Amino acid sequence: MKTVADIMIAEVITLRETDNVHQARMLLKKYNIRHIPIVNDDGFAGMLTQRDLLNHAFKIVENYGFSKLAQREERTIIKEVMTRNCLTLRSDDTLQAAGEFFIEHKHGAIPVVNDGQLVGILTSIDFIKLALQLLNE
Repeated sequence: MKTVADIMIAEVITLRETDNVHQARMLLKKYNIRHIPIVNDDGFAGMLTQRDLLNHAFKIVENYGFSKLAQREERTIIKEVMTRNCLTLRSDDTLQAAGEFFIEHKHGAIPVVNDGQLVGILTSIDFIKLALQLLNE
């Protein structure tokens, strides 16, 4: 049976928890992605999602107006907005287990972490690509 390592994205775009929220928003836009794993000196620290950034942006706009969005984002470090204690997968987990995880938890992406270190990310799109590949065989 195939494992998570067989279809995960191993070259992951990451940020550090001390980077600012504006940098994160620009990366999401530049690479057309919705999830960024966050790392620190110890390894994997959490995830920052498009939803996290939108919630933060709505609070800024509500309190300070749209004109202050970029300025406030630049002052906010990712550590203040990201999701900690994320559910993760290991690279040797089966694809069946990963698929069940996606269905049960309804996440769009899952960080792949071995011994505290980020080794990849698995997204629902990776499963769609796999399904198309299998259908074309």
